[in-house]
Amino acid sequence: MISRDDLIHYLNDYLKIDEFSDYGPQGLQVEGKSEVQTIVTGVSASVQLFEKAVQAGADMIIVHHGILWDRDSHVIKGGFKNRIKLLLENDITLLCYHLPLDKHAEIGNNAVIAKKLGLSNLEEFGDVGIQGQIKETELQSLLKTIQDTIKSDPLVFAYGPEKISKIAICSGSAQKEITIAIENGADVFITGEVSEPTMHIAKEGNIHFIAAGHYATETFGIKALGDHIEKKYNLPVKFIDVPNPV
Repeated sequence: MISRDDLIHYLNDYLKIDEFSDYGPQGLQVEGKSEVQTIVTGVSASVQLFEKAVQAGADMIIVHHGILWDRDSHVIKGGFKNRIKLLLENDITLLCYHLPLDKHAEIGNNAVIAKKLGLSNLEEFGDVGIQGQIKETELQSLLKTIQDTIKSDPLVFAYGPEKISKIAICSGSAQKEITIAIENGADVFITGEVSEPTMHIAKEGNIHFIAAGHYATETFGIKALGDHIEKKYNLPVKFIDVPNPV
């Protein structure tokens, strides 16, 4: 068991949330019971996730995508109401770490993906991404590795060089960052989603573009955060998978 507030203070500091200007409040979003024994993690807040967390006896839920966004309506109704109701009725704390969990150098989405793909000489890419070198390979070999590690069937615009050695990564909905990848001389840009103009930008920029799924590319950070908490505090942490094809 650990104090809710002590854990929040530690995570806020560990993930350096004060360094980010995000799209909604980071860290605490809904306050629950003061002591935490069981934690559930997930990529995105939803009624489905919260119901499963209740079944698992969670005192705290930690997600990458929370329920409070600056651009959303503040009217509490519909699905938003049902999410809040589940949390309040079961006295469950909700924490959210968005951009901080994309960028973190050890457990961030992009850092973990880079490690799984075997990148070296890592550098920051854009605001929260990462780029690095890989032993020279061909696109099909890289795609096989992505399918095995990210567990997705990616959409690919194969307009880059035959031999690949430099890769840029930015998880989630970062398709517009392709222009930075091109400027940085990357052979491949990996993100989660795609937009209509992306194909032409990739073709004209002579780069391979890979959309491996917003959800799929953002399971890594929240899982790694759960592992970190479990080891540091000897608390049970359960990742609940609520797959999303996007």
